[in-house]
Amino acid sequence: MMDGAYRLAITADIDQGRRNLDLLGYTIHPDFVDQATLETLCARLDEQSELEREAGVATVSSSGHAGVDRHFGGSGDGALPISQQVAFLPNKGAEFRALMHHPVAKAYAAHAFRDVPYNLVTQSGLMLRKGGKRQVLHADQQAWPFATPVPVMLNVTLCLSDYEAAMGATCIVPGSHRHPSPDLAADPETAAASIGSVLLPMEAKAGSALIFESRTWHCQGEATADRLRSAIATVYGMHFVKPQDFYPAIIHDDVYEILSEADREMLGFTVHYEYGGRIAPRHPQDRRANTNAAFPYIPELRRGSALRAIPREAMRVPRAEGQAEPIA
Repeated sequence: MMDGAYRLAITADIDQGRRNLDLLGYTIHPDFVDQATLETLCARLDEQSELEREAGVATVSSSGHAGVDRHFGGSGDGALPISQQVAFLPNKGAEFRALMHHPVAKAYAAHAFRDVPYNLVTQSGLMLRKGGKRQVLHADQQAWPFATPVPVMLNVTLCLSDYEAAMGATCIVPGSHRHPSPDLAADPETAAASIGSVLLPMEAKAGSALIFESRTWHCQGEATADRLRSAIATVYGMHFVKPQDFYPAIIHDDVYEILSEADREMLGFTVHYEYGGRIAPRHPQDRRANTNAAFPYIPELRRGSALRAIPREAMRVPRAEGQAEPIA
C-alpha cells in the first residue's frame, strides 16, 4: 500500500504535528474530537443530507465531490448518491459553527499562516460511497499563478467515519508543498514519483483530523468498499484570500442574529488592517456589519429624492460591553 520510506505522519502532539506540516505538508491528528461530539456531528450531517435529498436540493455526483457531473438533485428513485456535498454548514447548525473554532485547528492555522489573521474559507460535509472515482491530483492553491513562501489556506478535514484506502480516502503526496503544482494530466503516481515521493492514502480512524496545507498535492481516492466515507472539511484562509464561500453574503439573517462575536470574526466580518473586508449597510435597517467597523448608509442621493443618508452612529449595531470602538 505504501513505500517503506514513507509512513503516515500521525500524532496528537501539536508541536510534532507542526513539524510534520512544515516538512511533509500534512499531518494526521487522532482523537481530534471525542466520541460524544463525533456522534452529534454525524447525526446532524446525516439528518441535513437526508432532508436535502428529499427536497431535491442536494449537491450530488456519480464520481466525487468535485465531479464534473455535480448537480442539484435528490432521492426520487430511492438510490443513494455516490457522492454528496452538504455546503455552507455554518448556516445549518450550531454544531458546525462550534467545530470551526476547534482549538487544535486554530493552533495549526496560526502556525501555517505565521500569525497572519485568517478566517473561514469554506466548511462542507463530504460523503462518498462505492463507485467514487479517483480525483485529479491537485493543490488547493493552484489558482495562484505564483509560488508563495507559506500556504494561504489550510484544510482540516474531520473524519466522521473511518478513512480507508478502499473507501476513497484522500491521498497525499508527502513533501509536494515544496514543489510546483502537479501536471493535472499526469497520472497521480507518476507525478508523485517525479519528485521522489509517493501517493499515500491518508488512512485514519473516525474522530481523527486530516490536516494539510494548500500547496500540498492530494486527491480523492477510488472508492471500492461498501462503506460510507463521511467527513467535514473546514478550510481556513489568510484574511485577504477570496473565500470559496463568502459568508458575509451567505449567512442567513436569522443565523446572523445568533452568531457570537467570535463566530462573526471567523466568518469574515472583521476588517483587517483597516481596509480589507469592509461591509457597508444594504438598507437603513441593516444590522449586518463588520465586527470592528461601522459605516453610514448612503444611497443614490438626488435633489428632490426621498432617499436620505443615515450617519454611521445611527447604523451602528449595539456593541458588547468592553468591545472596542469601530474603526472608520
